[in-house]
Amino acid sequence: MSEKRGNIMRKNLIPAPMASDMRAVGVRASLVGAAICAALVGAGVKATRLATVEHEAYAEQGNRQQLRSFKLAASRGEIVDRDFMTLAVDDRVHKIAINPRLVRARGAEEALIEAVLEIEPDESADYLREEIAKDKAYRLLRLPLSDAQMAALQGKGIPGVSFEPSTARVYPRGLLASHVLGRVGAQGSGTAGVELGLDMQLRGREALSPAYFAAGKKLLVDGVPDPGVARGDTVVLTIDSQIQAMVEEEINTLVRQWNPVGTSILVLDPRNGEILAMANRPTYDPNHPVERAHQTQNLAVQAAYEPGSTLKAVTVAAALELGAVRENETFYCEKGRWKYTPRNTIHDAHPAEWLTVTEILAASSNICTTKIADRLGKQTLSKWVKKFHFGERPGVQLPGATAGLLAPPEKWSDIQMANISFGQGMAASPLQVTAAFAALANDGVYHDPTIVQKILDARGGSVWEHAPEGERLVRSATAKTVMRMLEDVVHTDLGTGENAHVDGYRVAGKTSTAQKAGNKGYADGMYYASFIGALPARAPRVVILVSVDVPEGAHYGGDVAAPSFARLGAQLMTHLGVPRDDGKTPPPPKPVVVAAKQMAASLGVLADIDVEPSLPGTDERGSGAAAHPKVTTGMPDFTGLTLAQALDLAGRAKVELRASGSGVAVSQDVAPGQVESGRVVQVAFAPKK
Repeated sequence: MSEKRGNIMRKNLIPAPMASDMRAVGVRASLVGAAICAALVGAGVKATRLATVEHEAYAEQGNRQQLRSFKLAASRGEIVDRDFMTLAVDDRVHKIAINPRLVRARGAEEALIEAVLEIEPDESADYLREEIAKDKAYRLLRLPLSDAQMAALQGKGIPGVSFEPSTARVYPRGLLASHVLGRVGAQGSGTAGVELGLDMQLRGREALSPAYFAAGKKLLVDGVPDPGVARGDTVVLTIDSQIQAMVEEEINTLVRQWNPVGTSILVLDPRNGEILAMANRPTYDPNHPVERAHQTQNLAVQAAYEPGSTLKAVTVAAALELGAVRENETFYCEKGRWKYTPRNTIHDAHPAEWLTVTEILAASSNICTTKIADRLGKQTLSKWVKKFHFGERPGVQLPGATAGLLAPPEKWSDIQMANISFGQGMAASPLQVTAAFAALANDGVYHDPTIVQKILDARGGSVWEHAPEGERLVRSATAKTVMRMLEDVVHTDLGTGENAHVDGYRVAGKTSTAQKAGNKGYADGMYYASFIGALPARAPRVVILVSVDVPEGAHYGGDVAAPSFARLGAQLMTHLGVPRDDGKTPPPPKPVVVAAKQMAASLGVLADIDVEPSLPGTDERGSGAAAHPKVTTGMPDFTGLTLAQALDLAGRAKVELRASGSGVAVSQDVAPGQVESGRVVQVAFAPKK
């Protein structure tokens, strides 16, 4: 009972809820609900406003904060030879960035210089000291480094030294055709040769794509830009690298023997004007700094000399074409000395009495050539010299090509007309002389010389292609007659070019020995010796000019230049597979060096070992087979090669390489071994670890 009473008492102590309290709770709940609803409505209104009225303003603000342009840097197009062998290509390298103030503050000047010279002994120590001495916090050195070279320098821990990724223009063949290729300057533009002449075609352009950047990462809006948009065009030259290598080897022999001031050799196809080879000395390696400016001068195109006796062929061709002389007509050559004017006497190096027109060319008589020119007169001779394109700039795609020098006939004195008939009193480049002679070798049809065969875009489509347009200068019969006459220059005892004889082939050619002009008339003991000829004489495949400026020890073109023509001509006939005139089987071709070191190939068949010159983007000491791959006649092993090396190797192996990524090759979808020509191989590249 007591427990029951206690429960009743406790219940009585708890007051019963009042009606007013219940109403207060309801009010508060309503207010909270209303506030929540109002907030939701406000948020909805704000969201609607942001999505409609203020959308563009906020989107623009967000883009300013996060949207950037992803840049795909422009890459320069390749330069390849007529067989698509790479001659110039962009490669990925590293550049040394230094803080000169920090280097000096830490006393690391000599350590840096020593480390750089250890990697590249050809670099200038004076240049490095000048850069370190500058009162700057940042300098980018010109020396490109491979991955291995960068790692070696980085491992030395020199203070104030860092590295930046870069690209470098690489010339895998070193000196080969350097004057044709030219080089690229520090700003990425061509400064000489084809690099300058076709700079606009070779130069790529930057490709941009919008991308959002956040937390150091990017999201491309429109995908990765097409690399083809950023890449320049590919320039395909008319140069044959194997013929060029033969020419380079022969010109070195010529320099060692005669020690001239300068020399040039040209090989041209007379059927279409295509230049197969062009070499000069002095020369330079476009991969390295040039020591002297004159090394870069393309003497074959930019220098002008008196063409000398080579022009006698033009004088005779004009006279035969006009009927001013007959092939078998004889002229009295005054026994080698003729007083042409009261003040001027013309001399012959080989005195003679009566000579036919053919013998005049063979003996290279100045006197009788002048007598032939007298029948033409000043105006007519001038017209015909111009008709053979002397006095005008050739249309070759090389900058700085000279037009030579040819005065108008109104300004000719009597002796000047005589001089011009045998190639003095005027000036022309070796290329002009070669192109003019090639017209006679091509049945009287002239082709403007060209160094570019075609230009291709990044996808391989044709942008431009050389389409030869011949210009007839003389009748075919006249040209054949002159060429037959010029055979006697080489193949008779009277001729001055017997040293140009090529075993098994008839040669039509002409010697020239032109005395060089000085400050007062002609300079004693200074001559320009040359020989130009066509092989084979009756159906010429090549015209070869060998020119030598001030040789030591001899000065006649037949003694100095003709032997080089003979050696080179024999190699070219074998290389081109031209049947011998005597019907005998030609000897097998010899290996041809087509790189600065020992890379050999003959008749398009690659040798077993391919050793190329060290490049700015490669490690000369390499890593065995990766640096100097063994080449088969099938699919090569690209593993470990840089993009430049892989592209070059693919070109020579006649397979099509399609690359992805950057760095060194890590995989390929076609295994090394025998494959059909033109096989496509996908090669993946990745940064070297």
